[in-house]
Amino acid sequence: MKIFLLLGYQSVDNLTVLSVAAGKKHKSITEILAKCPEVDVNKASLSGITPLLMVAEVGWPDILDILLQRCAIVDPIPSGKRAEEYKIAGSTPLIGATKYNNSECVKCLLEYHANPNHQNHFGISALMLAAEQGYFECVKLLIQAGADIDLAPSGPLALIMNIYGQTPLFCAAKEGRTDIVKYLLDRGANPSVQNHYGISALWIPSQRGMLKVVELLLNAGAETHVAPFGNQTDKLNITGWTPLYAAMKSRKFDAVKLLLKYGADPNAITKYCSTPFLLASEICDLDIIEACIEAGADLDFAPSGYDADNLNITGQTALFMATLKDRINIVKFLIEKGAQVNIQNRYGVSPLLLCSESGNRELVQILIEAGANVNITPQGELAEENFLVGQTPLFVAAKKGHVEICEYLIQNGADVNAVTMTGASPLYTAIEEDHLEVVVLLIRCGADVNQSLKVQIAHDLQIENQTPLFCACAKGFQDIVEYLIEQGADVNGIENAGQSCLHIAAAMGYADIVRILCERGANIDQQFHFEGQNLTAYDLAKFQQHDDVCQILKSFNARQ
Repeated sequence: MKIFLLLGYQSVDNLTVLSVAAGKKHKSITEILAKCPEVDVNKASLSGITPLLMVAEVGWPDILDILLQRCAIVDPIPSGKRAEEYKIAGSTPLIGATKYNNSECVKCLLEYHANPNHQNHFGISALMLAAEQGYFECVKLLIQAGADIDLAPSGPLALIMNIYGQTPLFCAAKEGRTDIVKYLLDRGANPSVQNHYGISALWIPSQRGMLKVVELLLNAGAETHVAPFGNQTDKLNITGWTPLYAAMKSRKFDAVKLLLKYGADPNAITKYCSTPFLLASEICDLDIIEACIEAGADLDFAPSGYDADNLNITGQTALFMATLKDRINIVKFLIEKGAQVNIQNRYGVSPLLLCSESGNRELVQILIEAGANVNITPQGELAEENFLVGQTPLFVAAKKGHVEICEYLIQNGADVNAVTMTGASPLYTAIEEDHLEVVVLLIRCGADVNQSLKVQIAHDLQIENQTPLFCACAKGFQDIVEYLIEQGADVNGIENAGQSCLHIAAAMGYADIVRILCERGANIDQQFHFEGQNLTAYDLAKFQQHDDVCQILKSFNARQ
């Protein structure tokens, strides 16, 4: 009696009592109700849930059979706003049974001719669900019943859900369902399928290092050159990434080797002008670099174009990258394989310039022995904008104080008197940075101790004719001043504005340097014209209130 009193029970969604009983997993009550003639087995709730859908999801094939024998509609389709809110729009009992891996229910529904190719509101089919979740038995049942092996979601909702174009094989592959991938491929699934963004079935397994899946797909003929494209992939910065590049980026090196074995291109260029080989060089894995070269990698490929310029990677070859990272073993290997050693990036910087500046003596030697131009220097518009023109490896090594590198460069033909676009020589920059040991080496090797800044830019910067000694006096480097004078530096040389070494030392208040200059024959009363006045060293010291300097100058009979 109680059962019949419940026949009119309604929930918030207007579920029938039969659906409620099934939903609560009261099997005995559900069975009684299912057999009851007064119960409408096709009555749906407001959202479209029928007793058949509920029982299919719960997983009772015997009760499912009872309902179907009573002419329950095998493919009722929930629809409408409420179904969408409950996320069941378009989900038939077959999809529901598959969702919960109820293979016996799937079998039962298919025997009653449920549509194996029906797709829900988002375009998801039962086979897609089963393949993604790894429900192998369901997959077999669905395919045996005629499920379309390459059916994929499409339409605007599939785009929103990012599932557009994902076939059952795609779904199984990305989740690493090896047995299902093999089963689908054996039955003709397309191994080169791509989703809406151009991501292939091979791409995600490669990125995740799923070797068995990758090998299955490759053996089935999956294309290795397919890469994502479009606005969405631009946002994700994966446009142009082949499966090989994706595997390399994720450091899945076993997958990388496997892909290369099957013909993946190590020279495929991404949107931002990188290649798998360049990426391998950036990662600095020698084993993978070697594998790429064996597969035909272009040793001297370098990024170029608008995007490469924006990323400041134009001209950076694999050798350049290895040098930048101080990877000696990789630099050696690349040179052995024939990499060009005199390449330059968009600023004109070469590998030799890089390691001369960074201080890697061993790399400097390796590059020079391989034929690197010891006097190579940046050229071009960008080099000019950044004041790099004329900076030789010796110049940058001197600037950083790398004595051993300077010595080795000179031994191998570096020009000790080469000047930059501002007129500065290696000696001048070594003095600017207070590297006395480098100064001594350069002068011993023939650097002109009186070489001054004589180029137009020096004139524009108001530093024209400044000598090494003038620079040392301006900086207050007493030891360098003494050494330069010992080596024949002209104590009375004047720069373009008319200042002498004594003028600048007095103005800066370097009393000991002023004394040294006076003792070595500096013209104490030499004048320079400034704002309508002829000023001596004493005038400058007095104006700056350097009393100790004034006293020294007085002791040398400076005019007051």
